[in-house]
Amino acid sequence: MDSVSNALLQKKQFFIDSVAKFCDKCGTPYTVDDLNIVQSTGAGTIIHFSCQNCKSKHVASLVMPLGLSQRMPVNMDLDSSEMEKFMSQKELTKQNILEAYEELKDLKTITL
Repeated sequence: MDSVSNALLQKKQFFIDSVAKFCDKCGTPYTVDDLNIVQSTGAGTIIHFSCQNCKSKHVASLVMPLGLSQRMPVNMDLDSSEMEKFMSQKELTKQNILEAYEELKDLKTITL
């Protein structure tokens, strides 16, 4: 195992030890495989937990300098890679929403 992989595993284990050791829903202990770091900056980290047992998902934020964390149970079907994709997008403006509404308002159905 290279030093980068080892550092990532240690970081994940730190988050398990300091933020969430067990699934809030079923009590199953988290492993490093259940955790993905969605975003990390000098100010803080956003972590995605996914329980392998009950499939519930949680998002936690950790404010680094203060060591404060907040967990939010999130009932969603997004995995961590999808969260990263959406988090990297710029914010929607009111005009963006109005334009989407104008395009969709007369449609009877939407086919994906």
